[in-house]
Amino acid sequence: MRGKDVRLEDVVMRFGSFTAVQQTNLTIEAGEFFSILGPSGCGKTTILRMVSGFIDPSEGRVLIGGEQMNGLGPAKRPTALIFQNLALFPLMTNWENVAFGLEARGVAKAKRRDRAYELMALVGLQGHEEKTPNELSGGQKQRVAIARALAVEPAVLLLDEPLSALDLKLRQYMRAELKEIQRKTGVTFIFITHDQGEALTMSDRIAVMKAGVVEQVDTVDNLYAHPRTPFVATFVGENNVLEGKISDLQDGYAVVETQQGAIRGINQDKATVGDKAMVFVRPERTKLLNGAALDNTFDVDFERRDLEGAFVNLFFKTNTGSIIVHEANLGQHKELEGRAKIGFNASDAIVMRSGELSDE
Repeated sequence: MRGKDVRLEDVVMRFGSFTAVQQTNLTIEAGEFFSILGPSGCGKTTILRMVSGFIDPSEGRVLIGGEQMNGLGPAKRPTALIFQNLALFPLMTNWENVAFGLEARGVAKAKRRDRAYELMALVGLQGHEEKTPNELSGGQKQRVAIARALAVEPAVLLLDEPLSALDLKLRQYMRAELKEIQRKTGVTFIFITHDQGEALTMSDRIAVMKAGVVEQVDTVDNLYAHPRTPFVATFVGENNVLEGKISDLQDGYAVVETQQGAIRGINQDKATVGDKAMVFVRPERTKLLNGAALDNTFDVDFERRDLEGAFVNLFFKTNTGSIIVHEANLGQHKELEGRAKIGFNASDAIVMRSGELSDE
């Protein structure tokens, strides 16, 4: 199997007077694990349906491998789709489920059985071929659905929140499994999710969507380290946010006057003096001071300590809200209380013009 690239050119999708997807240009490389990440109702599943052929865009073109797909239904496109509801046939054996698409194409039984066995081995289900889906765990059913989709040799595999019904540990396991299957097959994966952990763990690149607009497309590392909008900064991972007005610009940095005092950070979107601005700094880059010299420091009141196994989150009250310090759990800070001083370096802070934050 080999993947093909997918291109959306000036694509718009309207349902009556409602525009679900604003004008969008997007290129997904052949053989890439690409995720579309965003809150419910942002338009990500609509994009998936346009790529799969269940709907045609109101404007623009969808191309797969350089060939225009507009007007072609799902059966005529080199795609396969895995839904959140796996829709396995309970009275068929697992290999028969995998081979269902081949049967519909008229492939002889012996040949489709061999192919089903081969694909079940690929997804790690040797020995389960003659069982039924009801005899499998949730993660095993997921892999049967993947094998069934791969049986028709798609160039592009579309996955619509396929892990959302699984428990946490199984979701984490299946993330690694999906990535490994994608690597082995070379098929282009387009993965739809509202779970940032899934997207960051598996993807080569991610598109973050909000209200029908693609806010940013980037590698996972760049997306996390260099969010381009306030929404992306607060939707992808935790971020502490301090608000104020820019008072000075210095060598690519901006000074923001906040209720915690003057805060200096990287002037990412070239804001100017007088602009309302937001300073973003990750909790793991925010430090409880113990004599270290940091660029930005201020006093806060301790609120609580939340233990998350290997990590601990320390919550502090500021003049306008809360701020979090995220540290490795080394058994420290159990007796912390009262007034404290925290801070962070200017190189770890991003300054952007004020904008809409994520509420998730």
